[in-house]
Amino acid sequence: AYIAASIVAALTLGPRIGSIVMVFGSIAMYVAIAWATRAITAEAFYVAERRIPPIVNGAATAADWMSGASFISMAGAIAILGYDAMPYIIGWTLGYVLHAFLIAPYIRKSETFTIPELVEARAGGWPVARLIAVIMLFVVSFTYLTAQLLAVGVIIGRFLEISVAIGIFIGVVVGAIYALTGGWKSITWTQFAQYIVLIVMYWLPVILVSAIIGLFKPFPHLAYGEVLDQIVSRESQFGLAAFTEPFARKFGGGTGQLNWILSALLLMLGTIGLPHILIRSYTVPSAHGARVSVGWALLFIGLLYVTAPIYASLARLSFSELWGKPIEEVMSSPWVQKWLPTGLVKIVDLNGDGILQPGELSFHKDIVVVGMPDMWGLSWVIAPLVAVGGLAAAMSTADGLLLSMTTGLSRDVYRRFINPKVPEEREIFLIRALVLVLAFLAGLAAYGALKIPGFALYVALLVGWAFVFAASSFTPAIILGIFWKRLNRYGMVAGMIAGMATALPYVLLVGTGYMNPVTIAGQQIGTVAWGVVSFFVNLVVSIVVSLLTRPEGPDVEKFVDKMRLPELYSRG
Repeated sequence: AYIAASIVAALTLGPRIGSIVMVFGSIAMYVAIAWATRAITAEAFYVAERRIPPIVNGAATAADWMSGASFISMAGAIAILGYDAMPYIIGWTLGYVLHAFLIAPYIRKSETFTIPELVEARAGGWPVARLIAVIMLFVVSFTYLTAQLLAVGVIIGRFLEISVAIGIFIGVVVGAIYALTGGWKSITWTQFAQYIVLIVMYWLPVILVSAIIGLFKPFPHLAYGEVLDQIVSRESQFGLAAFTEPFARKFGGGTGQLNWILSALLLMLGTIGLPHILIRSYTVPSAHGARVSVGWALLFIGLLYVTAPIYASLARLSFSELWGKPIEEVMSSPWVQKWLPTGLVKIVDLNGDGILQPGELSFHKDIVVVGMPDMWGLSWVIAPLVAVGGLAAAMSTADGLLLSMTTGLSRDVYRRFINPKVPEEREIFLIRALVLVLAFLAGLAAYGALKIPGFALYVALLVGWAFVFAASSFTPAIILGIFWKRLNRYGMVAGMIAGMATALPYVLLVGTGYMNPVTIAGQQIGTVAWGVVSFFVNLVVSIVVSLLTRPEGPDVEKFVDKMRLPELYSRG
């Protein structure tokens, strides 16, 4: 109904007003859903009363997971890097398979409310472990949230022709409204709607373009190899390395096959340790529901991920068709004229012959999705609809991250250490106040990031870094905590500190250019791939320290057994 109403309004009101109606109409719809599903109890705020149906939770998880970077930038990365961008799809997808079988049901059976609470319970009730986990949660989540708010600002600013800074704070206000209404309960149902919007908007241009060029057989996913063949043939005519050639380009600042493999592995490991994804296992009725929920999430995520390479191929084909043409003719193309002022498309006649060569045309990855309707001459209505999908993706992730940090402060710090007997009404008030404060601080961080030259590069890095930090802190603690009873409080805390201490300096120094990447066997290890090193540092330190110190008592062993035993057996 929203899509139909938006198209009618857009066609009636014209491009400028129509775009505003589409964007703010979607925001109004999400706010209405959040208000309709509002909650007043602490349990509803923290774990959505543990009553979310698995299919709904799966769609909400998918929306929470597929950030603005996944929606807008992943296809662009594939278009630029070709085969060498596949760690995104391989790592993130297989990470969810591991999450479904190894993690989700056990997290649900722990009966805790937050990941820091789970860490403390596994550490025998040692409060230091919980505090360290809260710090790690903030490092991971704030890094991710800053990038998401910047993505929101870029989307709103670009399509409403307003300042990106204003767009950021519009995103802050909207995200805070979602979270204020009812915590994880309202956010889950809002994200369910956001998933439907984002996946429809993501598929729409691909389906339309595929129908135009005759690639719909019956879906472009089954036939886009034809486009790849055309691209490879076209590039070979200009003496370029094939789009499908492996290990020919940098990924995450590193080079070579080793960096490629480690990057894919890190994205798997980071998926397991993301706090705002782990907490999703708490909102379903049972451990079985948690596993089914992740299965649905994998299906819903796959619908976008199998489509991203088609976006990349269609965009690459569109650009390659410009090679060899007079530059004046290319510059007069309507869609090139539209995107040149944005700086996302650049044309420079390097050899002065007036003919466009491949090296004289460059494009930013963001144009691949948002610019697809313009490249192939689709109606102007389609472009703002794609922007609405990107906005849904970015806001859904921002909401989950914001609430993860809020619950970390309210339940894991205030309720645990400052006022354990806080009345439920006051706790809910504190949650809402913290939502506003954290949203504002994240908005300031995203606004400050605009001052960094060339921050478009850092947006992509920030998202990858969040996975590095998650894999370096929570992933080993969660895996060992479930499957190795000998892990104790000292090993868990020492491992998290050692892993983050290994990851953070390398990521910051190499990512900002103050240090050259480490070279192994002639291959540079980028910031993303380095996360595997810090993961194993955490793992080894956790094991060694645990073996050198006293084990936890029988209460922790019973807690682990409770997580691992089948539900029927554990109840009987």
